[in-house]
Amino acid sequence: MNSRIGVALVVVFILLLQSCIVSRTERPKLTGYVVDSDSHKPVVGCKVGDVYTDTVGYYQLKEKRYTEFAFPGMEAPPLNIYEIVTKRDYVNDTIMVFSPYGGGSGKGAHLNIDTIFLKKRVQLKKYNH
Repeated sequence: MNSRIGVALVVVFILLLQSCIVSRTERPKLTGYVVDSDSHKPVVGCKVGDVYTDTVGYYQLKEKRYTEFAFPGMEAPPLNIYEIVTKRDYVNDTIMVFSPYGGGSGKGAHLNIDTIFLKKRVQLKKYNH
């Protein structure tokens, strides 16, 4: 009889521990457009994080998640997004988002960044003396 109680307690303990493993958001899915700040035309082939914009300047970064051990009632971790936007002949830009409890977002989290306006890099002219 004592061995059955011991086995039951171990099973309950394992189930409780398993419920403490939670999925967290490292980065929600990010979507938006990159356009030239002067002409408002799409910037094709612009690198946003680890993807490139398409023919209409659209990008989509996939959601990233991780698991962690957390006791019930613990606060969700902060979400700190930092993605570089770069294209030759343009000034780099950065997507920066901070949310104090955003890491607790459920699976399928999506953030529309909307439109990023990139400025052309000023070309310095060389003068011959």
